[in-house]
Amino acid sequence: MQAHPHRFAWITLIGALVIFCLLCIGTIAFVRWLLLESPTELSVTVHVGRGTVGLAEPETSDEKAVRGEAQLGSGDRLSTDNVSQGYLAFSDPYSGKILATVTLHHDTIITLDSANRPRFSLSDNAYTIRLTEANGQLDVWVNSGLTREIRLNIESALGVARISQSGNYFLESNPSYFKATARSGALTLIDDNGQTQHLASTTEATIYQGDPVIRLTQAPTDLLPNSTFTETNDSAWPVAWSCANYPSPDNPNGPTGKYEFTSTDGRPTLHIQRLQSNPGPGGTGCEQFLAGPEGLDVSQYDSLVLRASMMVHYQKLSACGVAGSECPVMLYISYLDQDGNPREWYHGFYAEYTPSVGRTRCDTCLEEHERINKDAWYTYESGNLFTDLPEGQRPGSIIQVRFYASGHEYEIMINEVALLATLPAEETAAAP
Repeated sequence: MQAHPHRFAWITLIGALVIFCLLCIGTIAFVRWLLLESPTELSVTVHVGRGTVGLAEPETSDEKAVRGEAQLGSGDRLSTDNVSQGYLAFSDPYSGKILATVTLHHDTIITLDSANRPRFSLSDNAYTIRLTEANGQLDVWVNSGLTREIRLNIESALGVARISQSGNYFLESNPSYFKATARSGALTLIDDNGQTQHLASTTEATIYQGDPVIRLTQAPTDLLPNSTFTETNDSAWPVAWSCANYPSPDNPNGPTGKYEFTSTDGRPTLHIQRLQSNPGPGGTGCEQFLAGPEGLDVSQYDSLVLRASMMVHYQKLSACGVAGSECPVMLYISYLDQDGNPREWYHGFYAEYTPSVGRTRCDTCLEEHERINKDAWYTYESGNLFTDLPEGQRPGSIIQVRFYASGHEYEIMINEVALLATLPAEETAAAP
């Protein structure tokens, strides 16, 4: 070096230049990654609609019971028992907007693997959500008003359901099969062999254990128009639905309730309330009549299920009344049985209960009402009305479907009332 000092100078100069360039490139790459690629976690909250939901943190099999709501992190596992229900709400941590919900029906397990969004709004990367180890029955709702793409993957032992559009989806997973239904929107079902099947609205597909192809069937038919309140008329009111107050015979001049069409948690919602002080008994609700006085013939279907999504915010009385009344939420069907005789079916829901005060089953009800949690969405699905109702009382045609709030003071939200029917199965195989 002493003999050739100019060489040492050049080596030092070139080395410094290389280090400077590498630092510049590294800094630019890091800043680009930070601004455009780096993720941050979504806000994920579990809300319990009925009973309790089990929550197990990563690296442990111990579960704690969640009765209201709890924040979730990556690796947390949720489970429901045979009577409980809860849902995961995924929210943007910056805006607070709910992006999607995943409802766990009874006897369901799922693990939150990850839920992210770009750290900075300069990035146009998607919201990404990954749920694994799905086993049981799930409902997925994706908000239609998102400002960026969403990629929601739900993985079971037999395949993956990939959702990238707003809509409503039903998933059912167990060791024998993995079934996906696109009620609205579209999803892609992928089996373990990499075979894919795109599902558009009203399509259903199933991966069976050991079957090399994905089987396609027609999804259940919704017999109630506008069951999720997504279509509105010129007055911004949900088409096909009529709402009214139902005065009590014991209080015919009592104050009326209010009903309005609004949005709750991003969902189109019918909001019903009656909050005057000491108003006495009364009711408020909405209804549809199907196909005239003889009703809509349902004899060609194999199954008939009433489905409703609801939230009880306030209830003054304990439980319900004796005559299909005083529940904050009551579902009602007027129908003709298979011999043409007029019949009625009621099922109620309540959030407040003082032991020995109020009734948990009305005199004309075939089953107990259900106690649900306040301020959380709960989705009810009846059993198959063709098999669960006593023989001789099973539907032949449906005349009217109504939901209503009843009692003294109440406030509820209804997001969906649907009557889902399935035809005898005609199964086809997806192309391999």
